[in-house]
Amino acid sequence: MAKGTKELKQRIVGVKNIQKITRAMEMVASQKLKRLQGRAESARPYSEKVQQMVARLAGSVRSDLSPLLGEREVKSAANLVISSDKGLCGGYNTQIVRKARELIREHGETEQQLYALGTKGAVLLRSRGHEIQGQYEDIVEKLDFIRVRNITRDLVSAFLSGEVDEVRLVYTAFISAGRQRPTVVSILPIQPSSLVGEDEDESSANIDFIIEPDAEALLKDLLPKFLEIKVYSAILESLASEFTARRNAMKQATDAADDMLGALTRQYNRARQESITNELLEVTSGAEALK
Repeated sequence: MAKGTKELKQRIVGVKNIQKITRAMEMVASQKLKRLQGRAESARPYSEKVQQMVARLAGSVRSDLSPLLGEREVKSAANLVISSDKGLCGGYNTQIVRKARELIREHGETEQQLYALGTKGAVLLRSRGHEIQGQYEDIVEKLDFIRVRNITRDLVSAFLSGEVDEVRLVYTAFISAGRQRPTVVSILPIQPSSLVGEDEDESSANIDFIIEPDAEALLKDLLPKFLEIKVYSAILESLASEFTARRNAMKQATDAADDMLGALTRQYNRARQESITNELLEVTSGAEALK
């Protein structure tokens, strides 16, 4: 077999092996996506109800009840950027880092501190010249609620100590399997007016409830839980978005391998036919020479 056909055959074998890997990764990402999508969608109603309750209670108590409520002059802000620990997920990490950089440019007059959850986001931010004030080394996919609670308490502590005046989450919101959007959400200070949903009418917001022991005590207990579930929901949505991006990227790689195999097979067949033709010509020429 000619040298050219041998090289083409080796390339075909290599592409087939890569295709097996990308197809397997696509299947794994699809399975994980089903599980994470279910968790993200299950947490969303609970998060929305807690948010509605905080909005209603905060409207009936003093604005100085908790230092977590109310506004303050923003001189420094902490931004928790949630990305992935692994690559091969298309532009998922690039888009979230781009969103974080846009946020920094928009608020250039204030000090912007960056906290990274996810290895890839931290690497990309550093490569673009940004300093990371804090990086959580946890594996994002394996985070549980207890660990998320501790991360949230770190952010709350920085806010209460006056180290930062605002805390934001930069993550990828999972809207549906076909749509994900890089999003910035401010979680501190808690502003009750911004928590009321657009689809919640005034009549339902103004209903009087019997609250025991009282609204102030309930709100004090509810505020930390509200922040924890906000951070936890953002992480779940980021994970669902990550595996959606990885599944799509691996599917595109598998389809591209199919196209490449088709082109290489046609090229191999042409080279093989040319090799056979050349061998026949040599045999014929030799036979003619012996006559």
